[in-house]
Amino acid sequence: MTQPPPNSEQLAQRLIATIQALEEEMVRGQNNLQMIDLQLQRLVETAAAVRELKNHKPGDEIMVNIGSGIHLHVQLTDNKRVVTSMGAGFAAERTVDEALTRFEEQQKQLTDLAKRQQEQLRNTQNQLEASQAQLNQLIQSAQQQPSKQP
Repeated sequence: MTQPPPNSEQLAQRLIATIQALEEEMVRGQNNLQMIDLQLQRLVETAAAVRELKNHKPGDEIMVNIGSGIHLHVQLTDNKRVVTSMGAGFAAERTVDEALTRFEEQQKQLTDLAKRQQEQLRNTQNQLEASQAQLNQLIQSAQQQPSKQP
């Protein structure tokens, strides 16, 4: 047994639910993109700080940011090697150039991820606009039809 086609009210309810879901997806996508941008910004800042090590020599006093706007004066003992996080509580010692290469790779990955997220946002926006246009058309059609008298 086939179901009858949905009436205008049912179709409007479905469209409203779709629009709400797409709007929520847009917000999530925008939040994800902001997080990616923040990670990129931190990575660029970290790479700049590591590059700056090349301008110092062992024995120089430098200021090191330990987070939340707190800095320490420290004496540099090695300007050729840094310790980088590997994730899951692991760290590895690398040369400055190896660390910078790793940062460049991470930056490329994040940039690619941001591009994919932007494309997904554009697709969601297009779906949202199409659903809104369909709902507006449905509303206009309903307004043009003579109302049924009981």
